Amino acid sequence: MKSAYVGDSYDAVKRLWQQVFAEWAPLYANRQFIPDDIQSEFTCLTGVPMLCRTPSGPYSVLNDPDTGVRLPDEGNQSESRKHIMLATICGQLRQEAARAVVTFDQSDYRHSKLKLDEQRRTKMRYLAASGLFAFYYVSHDFFSHFPARIRDRSFGSAC
Repeated sequence: MKSAYVGDSYDAVKRLWQQVFAEWAPLYANRQFIPDDIQSEFTCLTGVPMLCRTPSGPYSVLNDPDTGVRLPDEGNQSESRKHIMLATICGQLRQEAARAVVTFDQSDYRHSKLKLDEQRRTKMRYLAASGLFAFYYVSHDFFSHFPARIRDRSFGSAC
């Protein structure tokens, strides 16, 4: 998340996801993608608090990289504030109390032989092969990941 974009229309969508998950498994932002100096403002605008530690009950994770999700089998699989790997998302979903992961994904590998829609399908197939359910919310290129099984837990604070 770049500080220049705080307050843009994408933040309204993040607030929507926060409201959708609030009762079931509250949404927390992965701090890796939100610069320290804008975390408070981000939470104020989106309603999504930072994930400081793993909550004791059901929760969901928001990954907000500047660019998006790495395409599997591409040469560069590094992670940074710009990109997240599918293996990381799988790991997040395998945490005991995790119910969902929402990841902002604007990535478009222009050098790939795959068109953008096929790139999205490739990412969803990767998650399906890992035993996870996924779908794209394309209006703002949101990518949501849901674990294959649902567990009941009470919710606790993440900070």
